[in-house]
Amino acid sequence: MSGHDTLPMRVTDLEVALVETGEPILKGVSFDLHPGKIFALVGESGSGKSVTSLAAMRLLPDALAITGGAVHVDGQDLFELSESTMQRVRGRRVAMIFQNAMSALNPVQSAGQQVAETLRLHTRLRGEALRERVVQLFAEVGIPDPQSRYSFYPHQLSGGQQQRVMIAMALACEPDILIADEPTTALDVTIQEQVLELIRQLTQTRKLAVLLITHDMGVVRNTADEVAVMYRGEIIEQAGVEDFFHNPQQAYSRRLIDALPDLTQFQTVAAESPLLQLDEVKVYFPIRKGVLQRVVDYTRAVDGISLSIGRGETYALVGESGSGKSTLGRAILNLDEIAGGTILFAGQAIQSLPRKQMLPYRKKIQVIFQNPFSSMNPRLTVGEVIAEGMVSLGLGLNATQRQERIEQLLERVQLPADYSQRYPHEFSGGELQRVAIARALAVEPELIICDEPTSALDVSIRAEVLELLQQLQREFGVSYLFITHDLSIIPTLAHHVGVMQEGKLVEQGSAEQILTRPQHAYTKALLASVPRIDN
Repeated sequence: MSGHDTLPMRVTDLEVALVETGEPILKGVSFDLHPGKIFALVGESGSGKSVTSLAAMRLLPDALAITGGAVHVDGQDLFELSESTMQRVRGRRVAMIFQNAMSALNPVQSAGQQVAETLRLHTRLRGEALRERVVQLFAEVGIPDPQSRYSFYPHQLSGGQQQRVMIAMALACEPDILIADEPTTALDVTIQEQVLELIRQLTQTRKLAVLLITHDMGVVRNTADEVAVMYRGEIIEQAGVEDFFHNPQQAYSRRLIDALPDLTQFQTVAAESPLLQLDEVKVYFPIRKGVLQRVVDYTRAVDGISLSIGRGETYALVGESGSGKSTLGRAILNLDEIAGGTILFAGQAIQSLPRKQMLPYRKKIQVIFQNPFSSMNPRLTVGEVIAEGMVSLGLGLNATQRQERIEQLLERVQLPADYSQRYPHEFSGGELQRVAIARALAVEPELIICDEPTSALDVSIRAEVLELLQQLQREFGVSYLFITHDLSIIPTLAHHVGVMQEGKLVEQGSAEQILTRPQHAYTKALLASVPRIDN
């Protein structure tokens, strides 16, 4: 045991297999976690990163089983403990932050109650002292107005705040080891930087041993002390972070690093005739109070936005969560009513068209959502999902022609034609996003609103999806309004950029101008938060 007792966690030859077939999922995974150090486990979706963390916590789903190896925490093998002893280890000694805070939090309990529950289980704090400790933790992880946020439910918090609640919960019992599974995947760059800075600080101040699971090489470069690359259930390379980025040994590692966008290559901007023009567009949501629910004020979600998108051009709309980007997208689609201003599509005002007259424009303006899983009917095959728009928007094709078109579209987005018979749950996130692109293209639109379509994808898959979108733009002359919080993808993708803050457009211009010569303080702050690997 003497070799283990100075290490918070040592994973040795960990093996996991599918229960039904015995097919190996993890093959001899070994690594050590050190106090005050961040160990990053990187690789694409399906490489085994999350399975490693779940196996270490003994939280594997029933379909998977640990078939070999050991996980020692302070010299004690977790696989030899009873489940009741293991429950005391989880949360107290080893804590975990999950990838999707919204699905990990209980929707019917307030944020404060959920953190208090962890403390009640593992400590003797009760009553007012318990509440004070939760408020203190909320303040420590940077949740604004922690006193009142205590009684907020998860849906009342932004994505970044939900993630902070998860971190507060993980840190509540002062664990020695923190496992962070993609903790910043769907967060804005500024919030991502704050969350990572918070994890870095806590690693130092609390001497935490951190296992950081991520697919973002920029995050690794700026956060980790050591890196291990996973590929198909094996660690194929492990090194200190400096060595790794300066001299990666494996071709796969090099590919992960090379998949990061080039921040020096910009799209050439041509003066195209405008396809979409917004003039002083406003979207206000009423704030109601009292028994009679009278309107006392308005949330100015979109507050006087003017912009123009040329034919065959990409306009990137950036800003943090809650800045009004998606609301503006919904207003263009006539899904949110506008309080003022005009929306011109090919010279025609469409902002107040009745449903029937809006129908032809539904064909011309399509949308790709952030989460393809939630935007598709799980009971329909992918072929039926793609056909839906063709039928409802009256494309006038018979069943055979529709099937041909579906197969052509799948091949256009680099998926085999016979995938049309499969259901959404049979696809990876990257494949499903391609299906979403095929669905949007099915009705031959002139403008596609892309609402964070790459935020949950691996770097290499993200690079493929962006390349595909550009290829389709060159081929079909389609325009994109690309809503994103990821500034690193803008140079390769966008011709023009608009920066949104609190419902207003604080700056807009060509991508090169905004990224190399930003004028507004907010734009500068956003750019400063982008994780880079060249430092």
